[in-house]
Amino acid sequence: MTRRFLLSTAAAIAMLSPVPSLAEEGTNSPVKSITLSSGGLAEIRRTALLDGNGEIRIEVPLDQVNDILKSLVVFDPTGTVKDLSLAGPNPLDETFKNLPFTPDDLASLPKLLMSLKGSRVAIGGKNTGAGTILGVETEKRANGEEALLLNLMNDDGQISRYELDSSSLVKFDDPAVRAKIASAIGVVGNNVTDTTRSIAVKIDGKGKRAVDFSYVVAAPVWKTSYRVVVGNEGKARLQAWAVLENATGEDWKDVSLVLTSSSPVTLTQRLHDRYWKNRDELPISVDNVGIPKADSGNGAAFAKMEEPEGAAMEAMKSDGAARRRNMPVAAAVAPSPAMSYAQSATSSEGDISATFKLDDTYDIRNGDTVSVPIVDKEVSAELVSLYRPDRGDSHPISAVSLENSTGVSLPGGILTVYDNKGGYIGDSSLIGLPNGDTRMSSFALDKKVTVETRSDNGVKTVEIKVVDGVLVTKNIMREETVYVVRGAADAERTILIEHPKRDGWEFTSPDLKSESATDYRLKVKIGKGETREVKAVLTRSGGESFQLADLNAVDLAQWSSTSLDPVIKDKLGELSKAKKDEFETRRQLDRAAEEHEALQASQERTRENLKVMPTGSDQQKGYVEKLSEIEKKIDQNEGAQTKMRETLSKFTSRVEDIIKTF
Repeated sequence: MTRRFLLSTAAAIAMLSPVPSLAEEGTNSPVKSITLSSGGLAEIRRTALLDGNGEIRIEVPLDQVNDILKSLVVFDPTGTVKDLSLAGPNPLDETFKNLPFTPDDLASLPKLLMSLKGSRVAIGGKNTGAGTILGVETEKRANGEEALLLNLMNDDGQISRYELDSSSLVKFDDPAVRAKIASAIGVVGNNVTDTTRSIAVKIDGKGKRAVDFSYVVAAPVWKTSYRVVVGNEGKARLQAWAVLENATGEDWKDVSLVLTSSSPVTLTQRLHDRYWKNRDELPISVDNVGIPKADSGNGAAFAKMEEPEGAAMEAMKSDGAARRRNMPVAAAVAPSPAMSYAQSATSSEGDISATFKLDDTYDIRNGDTVSVPIVDKEVSAELVSLYRPDRGDSHPISAVSLENSTGVSLPGGILTVYDNKGGYIGDSSLIGLPNGDTRMSSFALDKKVTVETRSDNGVKTVEIKVVDGVLVTKNIMREETVYVVRGAADAERTILIEHPKRDGWEFTSPDLKSESATDYRLKVKIGKGETREVKAVLTRSGGESFQLADLNAVDLAQWSSTSLDPVIKDKLGELSKAKKDEFETRRQLDRAAEEHEALQASQERTRENLKVMPTGSDQQKGYVEKLSEIEKKIDQNEGAQTKMRETLSKFTSRVEDIIKTF
């Protein structure tokens, strides 16, 4: 019962005052052209006819408002822009901010009447009356139901109670109150579908004229799909189709379309939102006068009463801080949407983009998807079997080699490949193709052709020289790869081998035809059942350096045999022999030193044993003789070491002298 009463009462209030629509004015500037960029944006251009001063109106989705505030430009041959206006981001909050009632109060007659106490109303229905609202109360009846009673005071000061039921009609006497209620109801109604904004642009000017204006908003990235039909004699028909959507929030009627492949920097900012800057609150300084101490006479002293110093100031600070915490803080700027490539029909090539202007105009309903051809031309093309060593497969991939001779750069997209004889043969992806460039697009595995590889790597020294006692060599590193290609048994093939590039290396091959940024392309024709070897050679010059004094005889002999210079060859051989003599003498000297240490150890043991032998005993005599022999050997060893050191010194000097002769 109560629910039926509330609905009928609200309807009665609504009938008392008509509700205007926020967007009732509509749009007086239709869309004339759309430019879609691969940056995920749409430039919308509109035209309005004005006579003197005028106003341009457009109805746009709410999510486009920030972009329009950022990018709107007006082209008026004789006028100037005065301003741009639209409803705020939250019209419901703004409307009820200064009203004595809330949106919930509008749904309940008792709540609305309670919120408007003091207003004069007239009651209609079963119970009639008039007066100033004092309040609404409920009263429980004997049957258990609750009755709503409106308390009014008439002009004589008498207070009356009126029961409200489903037949009751309430009319506010004050036209201003009725207008506020009607306006609030209209705002609530519009807020249910608050997804658009009506934007008004006021322009001052003279005479009849067409005024153009444009703005940039987010749009779905338009896509490209390709079809290529490979024919004979190295030619193919290439078609490019653009797939695009109308997501602007309104239908396009007789609209010109332009597609661009630019990738601009795209930014967005919440210009329609409201931001408040926090301010520090300056407290008001108030002097506190202490209460004089009362005379206690002969009694006990009263407790000292004292206001805490600065208490009022602290309270103000706390209150100000609380308000600042409740103030809205600037939200983070939302990231711009991601984006891709794009292109068009009457094409042109710019410095940073390619542009395609579709030759016709289009009617596209909001939300619809359309695919239109933007390129249809004959280009150079060839079917090849593409082999890449890094794939790890012995079979090449069937691919189509496309040369872009369309006069405009082509964006990336999916590619469907047809043979003019066999029909559909596969799908591929086409990476962005600049005008005049060539791309390989793979679409199938060619199992009828096999490719095997073998390698032969080595290093060859081509020059040896000595500078300031340093041996410097120049070497050629060589890596040869042989591709053994076995062709298909039933047809000839064009084989394209992509040999990977290496920085700092030089490449040679009799079958080199072209190269990409990462590979050398070797191209050969293989007949039916034919086997052929394709060679690829990478070379690199390098060098090493060694101190001659640090090289041993074996190393020097090896470099001597490698050198192509007979003078260097002989000197290195001579130095190798001197190094060998020096080494052998040093080794003999090391052995003599080891022998000397052993004799000294034996001498020490013999002396210790001699100390414990009985005097005059045979054992004592034997140890004396042994000690004498050891001492003789030590003398001989020391003499031999002296001669060896002299010999070693001569050989070392010989090595140094030979090094100086280089």
